[in-house]
Amino acid sequence: MSRKLDDIDLQILDALQVDARTSYVRLAQSLGVSDTTVRARVDRLVHRFGARFVVDIDPKELGLLFFFLGVRVQGPAMTRAVDRMSELPEIIYLGRTVGGFDLFAEMVCRDNADMVRMLDEIRSIAGVTQVDTYTVLRTEKENWRFSILGRSVGPPR
Repeated sequence: MSRKLDDIDLQILDALQVDARTSYVRLAQSLGVSDTTVRARVDRLVHRFGARFVVDIDPKELGLLFFFLGVRVQGPAMTRAVDRMSELPEIIYLGRTVGGFDLFAEMVCRDNADMVRMLDEIRSIAGVTQVDTYTVLRTEKENWRFSILGRSVGPPR
C-alpha cells in the first residue's frame, strides 16, 4: 500500500466501497472531518490514484448474454490480437494472463447469433489459436469490495 494514502484516505475508500453514493457531508460527519476535506481527498483519489465510480449492471437482467472467454494467442501476434479485441465494443474486459490462456475477456452479446458472429470475428484475428467460452449459470458470490490494509471486507460494524 502506498505511503501516500493515510488513514483518512483508507477510511474514505472503505466507506465508498460500501456505498459509493454516500454524500460527502455524511462521509465527513462519520470521519470527523469537513466535507471540503472529503471532496478534496476523493478528487485526489480519483485523479492521482485511479479510483473509479461505476454502475454495475447485470447484462442478463437486460436480456443480454454474458460470456467469459479464454483466448490463446501465438506470442508474436499478441499485440495485434490485444489491439483488435480491444476495438470490439462487445468485449467489456480484456486482460493478459498467465496459465492456460494468454488473454481473459468478458463479452456481452445481444443473442446467440451475435455471439456466433463475435466468436467468428475473434477466431479470425491473426495469431488467435483457441477461444474457449464460459457462461455463468448462477452467481454464487459477487463482491467488488476488498480488504484495505487488513481491514474487514464485510459490512461496516
